[in-house]
Amino acid sequence: MLLISSKTSMTVRVLVLYFKLASMTKQFLADPSTFELARARSHYTNSLSSEEIAELGRMFRLFFDLDSDGFLTGKEFQGLMNTAGIMLADSEADQLIRAMVKSAESLIEVKDTEDGKMALSTHGFFQWYSDQLGDNDDKKECAQFLFSLFDDDNSGDITVMEFKQQLDKMAIGISQEEANELLQELDLDGNGVLSETEFEELIEHFYPVEFQNRSKD
Repeated sequence: MLLISSKTSMTVRVLVLYFKLASMTKQFLADPSTFELARARSHYTNSLSSEEIAELGRMFRLFFDLDSDGFLTGKEFQGLMNTAGIMLADSEADQLIRAMVKSAESLIEVKDTEDGKMALSTHGFFQWYSDQLGDNDDKKECAQFLFSLFDDDNSGDITVMEFKQQLDKMAIGISQEEANELLQELDLDGNGVLSETEFEELIEHFYPVEFQNRSKD
């Protein structure tokens, strides 16, 4: 049985966020001319606890706001999607950030960068996250998407080296020893690698509880 670990839980939460951002980006790329996000109807503080907000703030600072200015810019978003295997033009990344800001602008502060482009604030990020609550029917799709990122050689299994290398690309701080221990814990058949089924179990077990227990307004 998997042991609950705060480090593993946060790692999976970040991975799930990558998936949800990538899913949004793929929807945008399918038809950029008509893409828009639904307007936020309820402030994130009505959906997220103070502990969840604090954890999200820490994640935002560590993994998304690369220059530590409190905002996610188009350039930063472009880099995140590049790590997830999705190439975006500068204008496309800026358009997606604008869509995220626009969806929350009636509830959240808006900031333009020095070159007149929008940037998503920490609070805007919280709002976007809150708007995803209740969307918990995509665990299998999430696991499949993430598995394909980690399975670098398309062998159908994830080695500890592949596991560590992809986490490093995503700037998720995990030591080689921790990677070894986590893979050993998840490797149910003891063959030294993670199968897609074993990886799905990781996502299933540590999938953020707030997505599962709440429905959208």
